[in-house]
Order: sequence, then structure tokens, then C-alpha cells
Amino acid sequence: MIEKVSQEPGILKEFSIKELEMFASEIRQLIIDTVSKNGGHLSSNLGVVELTLSLHRVFNIPPDKIIWDVGHQCYTHKLLAGRYKDFPSLRTYKGLTGYPSPEEDIRDIFKTGHAGTAVSSATGLKIGQDFLKEKGKVIAVIGDGSLTNGLTFEGLNFLGSLGKELLIILNDNRMSISPTKGAMSYYLTRLITSPFLNKPKEEFMEIVKKIPGMGENILHLAKDLEKKAKYLIVPGVFFEKLGLRYFGPIDGHNIQELLDILTNIKEIKEPVLLHIITKKGKGYRFAEERPDDFHSTGPFDIKTGNIIGTSEESAGFLAGKILEDLAEKNERVVALTAAMEKGLGLEGFAKRFPERFFDVGIAEGHCITFAAGLAKAGMKVFVAIYSTFLQRCYDQIFHDICLQKLPVVFLVDRAGIVGEDGPTHHGLFDISFLRTLPELKIFTPYSMENLKYIILNSMDERHPCFIRYPKGKLPERIEPIRRQESKIAILGCGSMAEYSLKASDILEKEGIPVSFLPVDRIKPMDGILLKEIDLFDRIVTVEENTISGGFGSAVLEYLNGRKEVLMIGLPDTFIEQGRRELLLEKYGLSPEGIAKKIKIVLKGSSND
Repeated sequence: MIEKVSQEPGILKEFSIKELEMFASEIRQLIIDTVSKNGGHLSSNLGVVELTLSLHRVFNIPPDKIIWDVGHQCYTHKLLAGRYKDFPSLRTYKGLTGYPSPEEDIRDIFKTGHAGTAVSSATGLKIGQDFLKEKGKVIAVIGDGSLTNGLTFEGLNFLGSLGKELLIILNDNRMSISPTKGAMSYYLTRLITSPFLNKPKEEFMEIVKKIPGMGENILHLAKDLEKKAKYLIVPGVFFEKLGLRYFGPIDGHNIQELLDILTNIKEIKEPVLLHIITKKGKGYRFAEERPDDFHSTGPFDIKTGNIIGTSEESAGFLAGKILEDLAEKNERVVALTAAMEKGLGLEGFAKRFPERFFDVGIAEGHCITFAAGLAKAGMKVFVAIYSTFLQRCYDQIFHDICLQKLPVVFLVDRAGIVGEDGPTHHGLFDISFLRTLPELKIFTPYSMENLKYIILNSMDERHPCFIRYPKGKLPERIEPIRRQESKIAILGCGSMAEYSLKASDILEKEGIPVSFLPVDRIKPMDGILLKEIDLFDRIVTVEENTISGGFGSAVLEYLNGRKEVLMIGLPDTFIEQGRRELLLEKYGLSPEGIAKKIKIVLKGSSND
């Protein structure tokens, strides 16, 4: 069925309810099979199969458009939008991305990966269409997690003030819904959303008023029913106060209910929020029981639910353990995160010190300013965050942390290439944008031993500190190598120290003596390192960051033309998805690639 619908989307509208339910099961199995091999976001995708089918059934896509908040739940949409044959390539190099991608298909509207953006972008899209007199409805699908994000509420507030026609689907997989309450809510929602009751208000009032002797009373009763029903059984009053028509909650796995309600509300000419209840991991027992484990998973065994190849201790896991030790000894230590407890190795901290652990939800800006308040009160604050999400907090870092000179410590995980999640999740810009701000320090540990040393010493720091490290494991220990007669030094920054060391060994075997110096601090640059730099004729900097404004730029600024500097890093572009090792090799950051670039420069110099 999937292949046929992918080629002829229109036949979906001809399926019976039973056929749609069978189709949903087929899609679920394909998603489970594919993610078990490639890894990916399983729990969220299994939770929106029926919703996605219903949206594609009721609406005409295109010209109607769906914007997926975050976008990680778009696998069913991709299958329905012509990508069935390519689905086995999901999240692989040059394959389908795990997020919406307009380059793959025009039915993916925005390239997304961060939460909270859908309502604002959908509102802008709708207003733009109206200006251009283009037809097509706009639907934004948001999760309950997005409701912790301030940008979502900014968008909702603005949309309500405009009163523009827009449909928002709130996919709520945190709330339970009992059979009785669910049935009542469905029937009342079906009543309230019926086309008769949702005719333009003036037209509706005129029809009702014409009923002899009781028109006014019926009109009053209808309005009262809608209002009281919502107060009685739904959490929608808040949205109504923002200026949105609220309907639900309804069962997000009941295709008949979804089709009924979506059909009823599709012609309402006001902003509408439909609240649906779904179950993460729906249809796969292990994902239903352990939805967090299968939120973003690597390959796994379908029969047992065991994740494959996760025994290696990551830098983030070690950082979490170090925080636990610090908290044991110091009652002022607190840890903060923005909805990434598990990915950042903080599960142990959360269990041992629940009163000193704060998961603020997908609210990175709030997290940073909250950290400022804690630090001002005298607590020792550690904020654990992915590099890509740190980008969302530039103003809070400037205004609330650096300007106040507060000694908050940031544990910046996933710095560098993260692999299969692609351009929205690579952490390639933190060195560059952090270097622009005064009153902070940037550390780039190059080994597990070095990471521990830096975190422990951060307890005594009086400046904001940013400690960046990659997704995986760092080498246990790295030492500098100073080779006699060497006129060139490779400065290996953080995660690139290991590969820089190997590159220097490659060059040594080819008769090119090159010294190697690991770098664990970028701002301010280490005084001892600067003195060593002056001993060499040429300097090579290697970093897992964009070349623009990164570590190499810092060295170049220091030397101010006094020496030749070769900067090796990632290009000024967005890096695609793929295994980290593969992408490092492609962009010349493997040991062989680093050695090759150095030889090219040396060869060019010898020809001058």
C-alpha cells in the first residue's frame, strides 16, 4: 500500500477507515524496520502516524501546507510525499534527512530541527499567501514540549491578535485521556465544530433568530454550551483567551475521530487549535515502555529492544559523573538543562540530587537567565546544553551572564559534527560566536583526563566558562610532542588534537618533522602556548568548528602577520548529515587529510 500511495497520493482519499488502519500498521512496521537499522527518532514518529494520514486525507497537500515543529516526527509525511523508495537511506550520507527538507520535496516547507518555530513561521506564511492572493490552508503541528518554549507563545499571542485563519494541531503525548472523558470530548468537539455552528457568526445569528419565538434563547444557549463545555472538560480556556478557537482533546490514534473533526474545522476562518492525545512509541512495545530511550536512538534489535553499540563512555557521560562528585562535596552545586537530561549524562545527578537539578523544558533562553539568578544568589551553576541549542541563547549569554560577570559554567556537548542529525544539529559555530563576547573563557578539552581537570578547576573560576566537547568519547590522555629541527607546529584544538597528533606522526614518517601541541583553551589563549608559538616559523591550527572566526582566527589575530598560519577547519557552509568520520574525511579533517593539506602548503612554499 505504501508504494502505491507514494506514487499516487490521491488514492489515500478513497481508502475506507479499515484500510486506513491497516495502512497505519504497515507504515509503523516500515518505520520500526528502518530506524532499527539507521537509528533515528522512533517514539515521536510512531505517535503521529494516524494524525499524518488524516491530514493528508482531509487536506490537499499541496496547495495546503503542513509545518512540523522541530520536524523530527515527519517520517510518515515523507512516506506519503513521494519518498518511499528512498526511505531505506534515511539519515545516511546523501540519503533522506531525518527532518523536513524542501530540497527533497516541495511538500516540506521549511528545513527545521529546533523547537518552537512552527506557529510563527506558519503565521508569516499564511499572511504572505494572503498578500499574494495564493490559495492553500496552512497547518502547524506542534508538540506539548513546544509549549515550554517562549517563541511558541509569542507566535500564539500574535496569531490570536490577528485573527487569521490557521490550524494548529497540538500533539500532546504527555497527557492521559480516559475512555469516558475521551468519548465525551469527542462528541462535544464534533458538535461544537460542526459546519452549522461554525458558519460566519453574522450568518449563524440570522438563521437562528428566524426561528419563531425562541431564536434568541437558542442562540444564547448554543454560545453557553460551547463555553461551559470547554470549561468543564478541556484545558482550552487559556488558548481561547489568546484569541484562538480551541477544540479537543480527542484521541490522536482514532482515525474516524480525526477525520470527523478535521473535516469540520477545515473551513473555520479563524485561528484554530486542535488538541489531540497520542502515545509515544505507539505500536512498538519497547518504545511505549521506554519512550525516552527511543526518542533519538541508534540502531537496535527489534526483537529485544536493546540498543546496539552504546557501551562506550562518552565525554558527556563523564561530565555528568564529575558533576555528581562535585555535588556530593558542595551543597551549592546545581545542574540545569533544557529538556536534555538523558542525552547529557545527567540522569544520575537528577536521581541523586533532585532538589538541585532543574530541567526547564525546551526553553533555552529561560534556562540561561534562570542560571544567572541562581549564580547571583551564590549557587555554583552548571548548565549542560548542546552546542546547536546554545545558539538560541546569544543575548542571554551577553546580557544576563557576561555583562553581569557571573561564574556560570556551561558544559557544551555535541560540539563539532554530530553525524546523522545533520545541519540543524551540528555544533560548528559556538567558538566563533562566543569569541565575540568579553568576560568569558572558552575551554576545549582534548582528552578525558583533560576534561575532568577543566571541570574540577571550573569550580574556582570567577568568569563565565564554556567547556565544549564532542558527542562521543575523547582519548584518555594526550601529550604534546616537540620534535627537534621542527619549524612547524600543529595546534590541535579540543577534539581535533587526536587527529592532529596522528597527522604529525604521518608527516614524521615521511621525513617532515612537525611538532604537535594540544590546545584546551581558546579564550583567553594560554600564555605558555603563545610563547611556544613564537618558537616556530609556521603554525597550523586544526579545529572542529567553522573556519570563520574560530580558533584559527584567534591565532591569526594574535600573530598579526608575523608568521604564516594555515587554518584547517570546517568550511563556511552548512554541513550535511553523515557519519562523523566520513564527514571529517570529506572536509580534510582526518589525520590523512590534515597531513595532506600541510604538505600542499609546504610544497607551494618550496616552489616560491
